[in-house]
Amino acid sequence: MRRLFRTPTHVVLWTGVLVAVVGVVLIATTPQSFGWFGYASSSAEPTDFAFVAGARPWQYVVGPVLVLVGAVVAAFAAGRSSVQRNR
Repeated sequence: MRRLFRTPTHVVLWTGVLVAVVGVVLIATTPQSFGWFGYASSSAEPTDFAFVAGARPWQYVVGPVLVLVGAVVAAFAAGRSSVQRNR
């Protein structure tokens, strides 16, 4: 375990991977909406709700942002750790 976090760059790398995984989990666990027809009632029942176009769950906004940020951070850290430095 110590080997995974031996430098600050490795800590940033694993943090980026973790953030990306959290974003994927948010996207995968978002409640699915079936749109207007999923809630359509029979014609005998009065309806007192309206369809709102463009309403999205927050997971569909935050999830991709977390995936993007986590992937960029992990790529930066992986590139930084792969460079050979003269000591």
